[in-house]
Amino acid sequence: MSSLMVITYDVSDPERFAEYNPGSIEAIMATISAHGGQPVAAGPPDVVEGSAESVAVCISFPDADAAKAWAADAEYAPYKAIRYESTTNIAEYIVPGFG
Repeated sequence: MSSLMVITYDVSDPERFAEYNPGSIEAIMATISAHGGQPVAAGPPDVVEGSAESVAVCISFPDADAAKAWAADAEYAPYKAIRYESTTNIAEYIVPGFG
């Protein structure tokens, strides 16, 4: 069953974050692709109800195991470290798809 990786965060250090996106985006996309992932959406959310972080990302994977493998990928780790160093209020979810 397909799964969606949903990641939300607030950018706290824009200069450092720029090393992640756009600075490393091609390499990051390659790690996503290596696990069968496909970016679905990214950017500031348009909040309809409640509150939300400043950035939301949604990536489709073939299944939850592929999403978890990408999140733990050693090749992605240095880029993920940049994201963690330059953001706050980080949340990562894996949500089952409908088919």
